[in-house]
Amino acid sequence: MNKANEKNCQLALKNKDPKPMEVTKFFKENFFFDKEQQINNNGIMTGYYEPEIKAYKYQKKNTYPLYKIDINKYGETIFKRTRKEINKGLLTNKGLELAWVENEIEAFFFHIQGSGRLRFPNGEIKRVKFSGSNNKKYTSIGKILLKRNKIKKENMSMYSIKDWLYKNKDEALEVMEQNERYIFFEEYVGEIKGSSGVDLQPMISIAVDTNYHNLGDILLINDIKNKKYFLGIAHDTGAAIKGSSRIDLFTGFGHQAEMIASGLNNKISIKKLKPKNKINF
Repeated sequence: MNKANEKNCQLALKNKDPKPMEVTKFFKENFFFDKEQQINNNGIMTGYYEPEIKAYKYQKKNTYPLYKIDINKYGETIFKRTRKEINKGLLTNKGLELAWVENEIEAFFFHIQGSGRLRFPNGEIKRVKFSGSNNKKYTSIGKILLKRNKIKKENMSMYSIKDWLYKNKDEALEVMEQNERYIFFEEYVGEIKGSSGVDLQPMISIAVDTNYHNLGDILLINDIKNKKYFLGIAHDTGAAIKGSSRIDLFTGFGHQAEMIASGLNNKISIKKLKPKNKINF
């Protein structure tokens, strides 16, 4: 790295509230668009967030367990069964329950987010994150509800899906079990991290398909719907994120973050930035 780039990197790290002109200057001086790796097709940007749900340390009526993995004790095979098989009690009474959450619908969406906060009646907060899956294919229940004419395409969102499940509980279980992929969790302390091991930054961190992007890649994203550009950094991955121009934007924690994430289904185009020289931050 040359001295000029090194100086700019140090300034970038120290300046916690840079002016727009400083940001523009930094990227112009240190990065370029890699024409050989540009993504020309329009893609889709959805959102994800860190949810918080009610939880209990013991089983109550209608509550649903969040499980951890213990391969040393039980082997791998039992943790590779389908969502339906697990729902029938495959893991019951094995001491694998991290907590019981308010109902299966909230647990299902907690699985989709992959991490979150559990709030217990005494006010205690436990943070849990993805620790593994059953390695089954992820199936979008939104697409299933659309195919079955349960929700119109123009009305499709996380909220409309959840609302339909709550209003049709006699059908909800069967629909959710169409997504065979099942997530396991573990406790952690500190900030939420992506699969890169880096703390997720609201409205900056994105989940990508690593068949097309490397973790740490910087992408200039054109949000076609809102007619604006912004920079995203590939800090995470996701089972539903497939393709070169398919991304998931981390929107943060809490109700506002949930509102933003649930409304994201925007058309985008992407350009990949590459450093002019090797930059070690």
